[in-house]
Amino acid sequence: MGEVYLAHDTRLDRKVALKVLPAGIAANRSRMNRFVQEAKAASGLNHPNIITIYEIDETDSGHFIATEFIDGERLRESMRRASLSLSEVLEIAIQIASALAAAHEAGIVHRDIKPENIMVRLDGIVKVLDFGLAKLTEPLPTHEVDTEAVTHAPVKTDPGTVMGTPIYMSPEQARGLEVDSRTDIFSLGVLLYEMVARRRPFAGSNTIDIVASILSDKGPPPLARYAPETPAEFERIVEKALAKQREERYQSAKELLIDLRHLKKRLELDADRARTTPPEKFVLSEPPAVAGGLSSTVGPPVTGGGSDKTNAQTETLSSAEYIVNQVKVHRRLAIMTLAVLVLAMVLAVFWYLKHSSRASLTEKDTIVIADFVNTTGDPVFDGTLKQALAVQLEQSPFLNIFPDQRVREALRFMNRSSDERLTKEIAREICQRQGLKAFLAGSISNFGRHYVITLEAANAQTGDTIALQQAEAESKEQVLSALGNAATKLREQLGESLASVQKYDAPIYQATTSSLEALKVYSMGVEQQLKGKYLEAIPLFKRATEMDPDFARAYAAMSSMYYNTRQYDLAAEASRKAYELRDRAGEYERLYITQAYYDNVTGELEKYLETLEQWKHTYPRESAPYNNLAVKFNDLAQFDKAADEAREAIRLNPNSASGHSLLATSFVGLNRFDEAQQIINQAQAQKLDTTAMRRTLYRIAFVRNNAAMMQQQLDWLTEKPDEYLAQGWQSETAAFSGQLRKSQESSKRASESAERRDQKDVAAQIAVAAANRDALLGDCARVKEQTANALDITSRQLMMANAGNALASCSAFSQAQTIVAELTKRYPMDTVVNKILLPLVQARIELQKGNPAQAIQFLEITRLYEGYALFQIAYLRGQSYLIQQKGTEAAAEFQKILDHRGSQPTSPIFPLAHVGLARAAVLQGDTAKARQAYQNFFALWKDADADLSVLIEARKEYEKLK
Repeated sequence: MGEVYLAHDTRLDRKVALKVLPAGIAANRSRMNRFVQEAKAASGLNHPNIITIYEIDETDSGHFIATEFIDGERLRESMRRASLSLSEVLEIAIQIASALAAAHEAGIVHRDIKPENIMVRLDGIVKVLDFGLAKLTEPLPTHEVDTEAVTHAPVKTDPGTVMGTPIYMSPEQARGLEVDSRTDIFSLGVLLYEMVARRRPFAGSNTIDIVASILSDKGPPPLARYAPETPAEFERIVEKALAKQREERYQSAKELLIDLRHLKKRLELDADRARTTPPEKFVLSEPPAVAGGLSSTVGPPVTGGGSDKTNAQTETLSSAEYIVNQVKVHRRLAIMTLAVLVLAMVLAVFWYLKHSSRASLTEKDTIVIADFVNTTGDPVFDGTLKQALAVQLEQSPFLNIFPDQRVREALRFMNRSSDERLTKEIAREICQRQGLKAFLAGSISNFGRHYVITLEAANAQTGDTIALQQAEAESKEQVLSALGNAATKLREQLGESLASVQKYDAPIYQATTSSLEALKVYSMGVEQQLKGKYLEAIPLFKRATEMDPDFARAYAAMSSMYYNTRQYDLAAEASRKAYELRDRAGEYERLYITQAYYDNVTGELEKYLETLEQWKHTYPRESAPYNNLAVKFNDLAQFDKAADEAREAIRLNPNSASGHSLLATSFVGLNRFDEAQQIINQAQAQKLDTTAMRRTLYRIAFVRNNAAMMQQQLDWLTEKPDEYLAQGWQSETAAFSGQLRKSQESSKRASESAERRDQKDVAAQIAVAAANRDALLGDCARVKEQTANALDITSRQLMMANAGNALASCSAFSQAQTIVAELTKRYPMDTVVNKILLPLVQARIELQKGNPAQAIQFLEITRLYEGYALFQIAYLRGQSYLIQQKGTEAAAEFQKILDHRGSQPTSPIFPLAHVGLARAAVLQGDTAKARQAYQNFFALWKDADADLSVLIEARKEYEKLK
């Protein structure tokens, strides 16, 4: 909804947080209302546990809310960092419940209680944020205020509208029913359960499963299963807060607050009693039994007859000696125990004084891994152990490993070869230059068949050792296992919680391979990949999988290399194999493999996005999932979302060329061309430059009619491996301008150039794109030949669907239907295929057959994802409405294209949309609008081929309007 900045209030001399609503969103009445609503909801509350709103206002640059600045961390971060004690959980819960009680009494329901909306200040004060989903309840008559009625006043929400975060939703919220304050109580119950159990009460692999679990009659697993020490009273409180039926829940936050306070007080009293209860008395061992008992004093012998008197005296003296001896024994034991305790304390103090300067890492720190020092003389360890260690450590959500690609960039800035060996000294210098805290160095040595592995983490500024671990292996075959054990212990020593280490700690042979030789070949493939030599990396990854057929990570890497070299069928095959072996990988790699599988193999869009979100939340400092989300959101024309993800990718990796490129693409999609160019200029100033950035600049220049800038981008491609793209770009812009013959010639040269570089997949893509262009502009002579040649090379989903569109446009219905049938059979779960591409082909077939109503029916299937092919879908729908003489509906579709120029800046559909709009205006009886639309089209096609049928027809229609 907005961006938050740290700012300084110059009038009151204080730090504040500014939440700014972007100008584009301000135009959206619904979002604007939410923004104002949040300010009103929170500003009406005056409570120490609720964020304070200072001001809401508007400037030339947009609307903003000024709030207090909270110096602390999100509760989610606190939960990730370490397990919370029950005392801490209760303290946090009490403060949240207190805030909710105050909000509910004011008639406000939050509706989105979750760890991300709770902040814990450095002094322990809890703040509830983001009343963005709050709705003011119905006001009560001022003469009669019923607290219970206010607390339960219903929120006025349209039936069926679901607002909130699914994981923390109440059952009524998930159903889209009216909600009241008891919804917040349920959400707080979820949070209480999660803080103690360190897992959520309602599980599921996706949103649908989670909601189904919430709506089912079955409650969550007992807390005692995951936290056996949890008091029964706490479990009772949580169960009551999580009651599925509202009437069985706490009826007010105040009621819940009272129970939480009573429990906390009782636990504190129990703890005080335990501290103040005196220790048990020291009881001596029982002496041997004495006849007649034992006198309490040792005195003169008891008088009696002869020998009886002597025996009694002897027994009494023996008992007394026994007691004395026992006292001496226990005194010696006590002295020895005290001595041991004192020695332990001295050692502890000595250790603390020696090591206190060695601060462990935090979640905000980044660590560089140096190359291993290998003194064994065995080259199998060169590069292998570093790769294995990196894989083992990347499982950790706590540790942030400086990526190899950025190491190479740093070496170049240091005027060193990017391939230079990373010694401890160079690793330390990189840390100092990049502002990183620590580096990790490893070594391996041997004594005969016996190996010693050492791992040392050092402070980059002082050189002091932060953590040190050694492991021994009795043979070469055990080295990887020993390294994995050392890495696990090192993680805990560096500050990671034991729970985190245990959860994300797949054995190293599982996360990689048990074969040193396979890992060696794999690490050689990684070296080629880092150099951008994808084709050279493929045979190495392939060889690694041959040496170990269960090497999941190698299959995943091979899939990426195939994809990057546009060998999509082979990429899907490798991705499928990696997915089958995903349980042999660590959590990080498993998430990577899973998202690639859903994207490249099954095409299940929702599962792909959910996996990326899970990856993002499990490893919040990893830029890859943000990057991939930006790619997908740009594909779906959800450019606002894409921009958000790309910004985060850049924040996590400021040297991310792809992040900058994706952000620029999203700005182009939003028609914010100046900002897009500025982003690329900033990237280039950082020496980041890619073909994708140049393509974006070429398109921006074309929109601005800047021929010189267009030529600069074409020149940049000269003599580069993908030089053929220059002809492809020129083909696009020629087609946009109606210069079909020029476009055909350029695409032909591009295809030939790609073939010369053995890029057959690329040549096929160019051929299918050319077929669609020719069909759109009325030249069907070579469409069948072009599509047939392309499909002989590849049967990728997108290629087949685009071929089907071209064939349907040229009335080759039989061939198009064959493609539809094959895609339906081969890709039953692919979202893009079944929700966009196939309906588009089927709609085009129906339209060509003269069935516009059926065409529109097929296009309705695409509504949810129509941004993916916005121009094609809107243009086809507009044509269908024109045939049905529905001018208003047709005009809306063509206008949709004209309003989103940035979505496809060089598409020839854009100028044709002016013709469609003109024809729709004629149907509406608006001659002036029609004439202007035709004139706009003629201006864009002023240099077009004169014999194009579309141009000829448009001129005839325009003449009739004069």
